[in-house]
Amino acid sequence: MENPPLSLKLSSLCLISQCKLDSILSLCGDKKDLIIDPSLIKPMERVCGVNWLRQHGIDKIYKMDPNLGNTANTNRVYFIPSCIHKYKCVLDQIASLINLNSSLAELNCFHIIIVPKVLTIYDSILESKGLYNIVKLHTFTWEFMMLDNQLLSLELPFLFKQLYVEQNHSLLSSISMSLWSLFHVTGKPKAVFSIGKLSASVLDMLEIYNETYARGFLEKESSKDIGALVIVDRNQDYASSLLTPATYSGLLSELFTVNCGNLDLNVKETKLKKGKLDFGFEDEGGPSKHAVIMLDSSIDNLYGEIKHRHFSEVLSVLSSKAKLLKNEDIKALGIQEIKHFVATKLQQITLFKQNLVNHVLACETIISEMSNKYENLKLAETEMLNNKNKKSNFQFVDENFGTDIHIYNSLRLMCLLSLTQSLTYDEYNTLVTKYLLAFGYKYLYVFNNLINAGLLVQPSSPKLSLNISNLGNLSDRLPKWQNEFQSNANKLKQLPSQADKDSKSSPSYVFNGSYIPLIAVLCQAMLTSETLAELIMKLSSLSELRVGGKILDKLKVGMETLNEKLSNLKLQNDLEFGCKDVKGLAKLLKSDPNIGNCFPLKPKSVLVYVIGGVNYAEIAACDVIQTITGSKIYVTSDCVHSGAEMIGSAT
Repeated sequence: MENPPLSLKLSSLCLISQCKLDSILSLCGDKKDLIIDPSLIKPMERVCGVNWLRQHGIDKIYKMDPNLGNTANTNRVYFIPSCIHKYKCVLDQIASLINLNSSLAELNCFHIIIVPKVLTIYDSILESKGLYNIVKLHTFTWEFMMLDNQLLSLELPFLFKQLYVEQNHSLLSSISMSLWSLFHVTGKPKAVFSIGKLSASVLDMLEIYNETYARGFLEKESSKDIGALVIVDRNQDYASSLLTPATYSGLLSELFTVNCGNLDLNVKETKLKKGKLDFGFEDEGGPSKHAVIMLDSSIDNLYGEIKHRHFSEVLSVLSSKAKLLKNEDIKALGIQEIKHFVATKLQQITLFKQNLVNHVLACETIISEMSNKYENLKLAETEMLNNKNKKSNFQFVDENFGTDIHIYNSLRLMCLLSLTQSLTYDEYNTLVTKYLLAFGYKYLYVFNNLINAGLLVQPSSPKLSLNISNLGNLSDRLPKWQNEFQSNANKLKQLPSQADKDSKSSPSYVFNGSYIPLIAVLCQAMLTSETLAELIMKLSSLSELRVGGKILDKLKVGMETLNEKLSNLKLQNDLEFGCKDVKGLAKLLKSDPNIGNCFPLKPKSVLVYVIGGVNYAEIAACDVIQTITGSKIYVTSDCVHSGAEMIGSAT
């Protein structure tokens, strides 16, 4: 049987999500009202439309509101993300309804669908509220959503805060389950890798699912579409999220709100404007221009052409497109030709014109809001990355906190400086004080959250003060040692040389030639390695690199089973079941440099999953790598976000 194209297989994921939702709704009564959290509306539209919901028993649809009163039907189905405060809000609403009408408690009319998973603590909360057996809880793990060509997302933006800030890993299993489900559609990749503790846990759980559920369902053969899977923790490369992107799609996400691939083109209320302190001096003048851009190349061909371009090139492309439209002269056409034109081309041209107008408007907004400071910002970020001019870099950040402070982007600059060049105790306190004076001391918790996530390094207080005035400026004459960031980035060649910076084929263009995202480095290493030993040598500086898939299967011959591992597990001993530390392969690689025969990759394609969100600059960098190597790179994550949104979700 001929292997269908991967795009067709991935489109079937929507049908799987619908089947899951159908089975849940069938348990919720015949005629019911759906009360949906606003953050889930756009993703829900990707899963199913309003007509589909009507066909499956949903009568009325309401936005979740703490003050929502009576609805049209007795049966209520709440649809919320897996966030405890939203869950408690729903339970309070149900409790107040029962207080007004106690007979509702006997009707089994309250259902809560939780995305992606019902946690054990939810039952305890239900019991403490006196609603056990009155409210029914349902888990709904929707499948990956195709947002664009080779871009898939689970659209769970709240995961970053739970996983990295709160250190709550209870939803990691839903990522494993989504990948397990995906591989039922695409087949399992031959080579599997993880970078980071959370990624290793996901691979362990993925292996347990493979052993526990429907063993005979997965094909024995390796995937014919995906050669390798690599899962990366977001905290392994925070720089890619903190830097200001140079691509069109990256700058769009910096200024405008993007929800499930839908960009809200509201030029009067950009994210930059909303995050600034309001002194009341802004002149709003004129009506707000408002439109929606679908960031999907299959819907908007023009976006597909310009999305990964450096922003400096975009206006010239749009200008050339406008000139082509101008040349469309229908005056010279005959009657029959005009009829044919109206029937075949008119609708397409009208849509193209509207898309062109929207993209020009977006470009104008980017230029007007970022042109003044972009060059200075780019220079400061490049010097931070290369550990140069620490004093002037701090002054730049300090001035930003004093004169141009933004609720998220200023913290983002502070975090980048902290990670790349570190902050002294006094510098740290200066920036914190200015931020709190601007936005209020109620935001003091924000810095603790950033420290918990690893975005900010808190300096220790100086316990010993030495009088070194007699040494003059000796410290300035000492060599500038690299810190850990530069050391690791240089080993992985993420900081390009001058020749590479000027090269148009370098993925570093996404950050103006100053930095290559980690996932682009990983994909290039995998796609150009002839053996496993060569790949591990290229990535030897990654301390948390682990391997799985066929490589691990080869090592499992004669190894203990999972049950034996669990029974023999000792205290403080890592359970390596779905993946293995590459250091343990050193001896085996000497005798067999290509364990598992996974390299060179066949098919020549990589699926990369970033736990904690991916950004458009990283996606563009991967696009360069796939062009250079003649391969396919599928970028997946739990959400697509900008640096400001990542900082915002950590606060």
